[in-house]
Amino acid sequence: MKYISKIFFIYLITFCLSKTVYSQDAKSCLYKNPLCFYNTDILNYLQVLHKNLQYEEMVPFFYGSSLNNKSKLEERLSNASFGYSLKRVGIKEKNKTNWSLSYQRTILGTNETFKIDCALINDTCRIYIDDKAWKTLFNR
Repeated sequence: MKYISKIFFIYLITFCLSKTVYSQDAKSCLYKNPLCFYNTDILNYLQVLHKNLQYEEMVPFFYGSSLNNKSKLEERLSNASFGYSLKRVGIKEKNKTNWSLSYQRTILGTNETFKIDCALINDTCRIYIDDKAWKTLFNR
């Protein structure tokens, strides 16, 4: 009887540890959904492109009715303020191809939370941008 209880206890511990390792792996963002690429999220990825002055690479990740001129968008992105600290704090799935993302940013020691809308268009995650969304993201 002692051996059976020891074996059961060993299996229980092994099972619990395997669940812990699996749950940590499940938190990884790599290829989990269209919002996750290069093991980061869309705004942090765009922020890296902005810091490296690759504005033309940023353009395909935006969509909206007010975005008609690609060169004008590149110019607006080059003048945008996008160097603050960002952290994604929430994802709300509206349907299979639309999400609402909540981010927290820190500017001069003050935390602020804001939301953006994303959609999967032609197998690419894109941020909806209009004048209100532009001011939310870049005019700080």
